[in-house]
Amino acid sequence: MIITLTTDIGWEYAGEMKGKILSINPSAKIVDISHEVMPQNIMQGAFILYSVAPHFKKAIHIGVVDPGVGTSRKAIIIKCGENYFIGPDNGMLIPAAKEIGIEKVYEIKVGKNASPVFHGRDVFAPAAGKISSGIKPEKIAKEIKDYVDLSFGKAILKEGMISGKILFIDRFGNIITNVCERDLRRKKFFVRIGKIEREIKIYPSYGYAEEREIIGVIGSSGFLEVAMNKGNASQYFKAKEGERLEIFF
Repeated sequence: MIITLTTDIGWEYAGEMKGKILSINPSAKIVDISHEVMPQNIMQGAFILYSVAPHFKKAIHIGVVDPGVGTSRKAIIIKCGENYFIGPDNGMLIPAAKEIGIEKVYEIKVGKNASPVFHGRDVFAPAAGKISSGIKPEKIAKEIKDYVDLSFGKAILKEGMISGKILFIDRFGNIITNVCERDLRRKKFFVRIGKIEREIKIYPSYGYAEEREIIGVIGSSGFLEVAMNKGNASQYFKAKEGERLEIFF
C-alpha cells in the first residue's frame, strides 16, 4: 500500500520516518509529497495535502506539521474509505479527509518510549506501517468523535465585491486564494492585496497572457490564482499566506 509523507521536518528527519515504516512493512511504497512545508505552517500543510490526496486511489497519508508535538494534543487516524490520514489532531488532515469523506476517527495511544519531540517517527510512522501491513486501525487505536477542525473558509460575497483569503503561495509566486470560480461574476476585475490594487483578467492558462502581465486563472485545485506570466505575483503584491484580498467588480 502507498504511504505518502507531507511534512515540515526536512529530508533528514523524513529519512528516519521512512526507516521506521520499512522496519515494520518492508514492502511499503513511500511517496514523498513535500518535506519543505514552512515550519509550523499548519494551513500550508493542509492545503498541500488537500491538493494531493484525491489523486491517490488508495493510500495512507501521513501529515506532520506539528507545533504541539509532545503536548496533550491527540495523535489520530482518519479512515476515509480505502484511504487513511495519520497525524496530529491540529486540523492539518481535515480538509483533505473531508474532501474524500470521513468515516471514522481514531486516537492513537502514544507509547511511553516515544520521543516527545518526534511523533512523526515514533507514533505516526509505526501506525502507517501497521495499517499498510493489513492491521485494522481499531486494533491500534480507539474510535473518537471529537477532533480539531480546520477550514479554508469561504469567500464573502458582497454587493460589487468579494472578500477572500490567500491560502498558499507556490514556488512560482502564484497567489492561490479561497475564491472559487462560481464566486466570480466577471472575467475582468480589480484585485487589492494590502495597499496594492491591480486590474486583472481571467485567462484559461498562463501562456495566454503577455509576459509579466498580472492575471487570474482557475488553478488545478479549483481556486482563483493571481499570477504573473513569467514573473512572481506574490513579490509584486508583497503578499503573504493568510492575508486577506479583495476583488472589486
